Amino acid sequence: MAVPSETKSSGLVIARVGGVPVQIGASWLLLAAVITFIIGSGAPELGAVAYAIGVAYAVSLLISVLVHEGAHAGMAVALGLPVHRVVADLWGGHTAYDARLSTPGKAAAIAVVGPVANLALGLVAWVASLAVSADVPSRILYGVAFVNVLLAVFNLLPGLPLDGGQLVDAAVWKATGRREKGLIAAGWTGRVVTLGVVLFFVVRPLVSGDSPSFTWIIWSGLIAAFMWRGATAAIRTGQAREMLGRGTVAQVVRPVPVLRSGDVLEASAATGGLAVVVDESGRPTSLVLPADAATVPRERWATTPVSALARMQPDGWVAETGRHDDLTAVVTAIQESSSQVVVAVEDGRVLGLVTVEAVNAAIAGN
Repeated sequence: MAVPSETKSSGLVIARVGGVPVQIGASWLLLAAVITFIIGSGAPELGAVAYAIGVAYAVSLLISVLVHEGAHAGMAVALGLPVHRVVADLWGGHTAYDARLSTPGKAAAIAVVGPVANLALGLVAWVASLAVSADVPSRILYGVAFVNVLLAVFNLLPGLPLDGGQLVDAAVWKATGRREKGLIAAGWTGRVVTLGVVLFFVVRPLVSGDSPSFTWIIWSGLIAAFMWRGATAAIRTGQAREMLGRGTVAQVVRPVPVLRSGDVLEASAATGGLAVVVDESGRPTSLVLPADAATVPRERWATTPVSALARMQPDGWVAETGRHDDLTAVVTAIQESSSQVVVAVEDGRVLGLVTVEAVNAAIAGN
């Protein structure tokens, strides 16, 4: 899955491709162990060889997932979107990239290349299985081909959090011009797809008189729970974006003096000492707060440099936005920096400060 996100993740970094970390989550080891056990215990006549085949299947699945996610990452980079990481875990995997510069076309391209990569790998594995005469390698290659085709088809189902859901999201986004409507629509189709998966793999066999194995029911339930959670998260994100669209940056931003470290405190007298401090390139780095300015005798403001009082701010506190934009960028900055105040910047020019209280008031008032 291609995940437009900047949330942090933990996992074992096994490689870096173009500076992008490729990680294996601890949960993937559980998946590998289950696959090895199921394959190994399902062919007792092969003895230890069956478990070796199970390990081979687990490794081939990892490779298939990384090819899928690598395709997402490669397309995102090619389209100019920074990629934060590629992860393989219990649920398959995901690629986290910065979607703030994305468009419906870019989102669709990033989504579709994952399944296409699996289809290509599946075709190569199938041709190789026909060319290999030895039984065990041929069996493994055929399994790789089957798994890749299955991954491609499953991921193209039209609902988030699957790649097919990203395509629905992009289509609705393109048609309406509103990303939040795309997320909500793809979230609801994701819920429908989830119910369809449960009906097909669990309910249908029971109704027809078959008895799915307990293991199959558990795995189907886990997959359905994962899909339902992802679809629900998409709906909630879309609804939150709708709320943020009710206000604009102009409603919440407070203009303040923009100073350099060598400027004196007197330059912020109009705001009681409140000011944004920028570096030599004009990038906001720190704040001077009225409470700190008040500790300096008023007669010394004309000689006290702001660098003596400036407080460095956390990473992510700069919101790249515009006066007439909605509140998405500033709220994202608040979340990423875990700060009560962020600075809004438009085309390299500081617009002012935005507080959590101002955002909440704007949303409530609209």
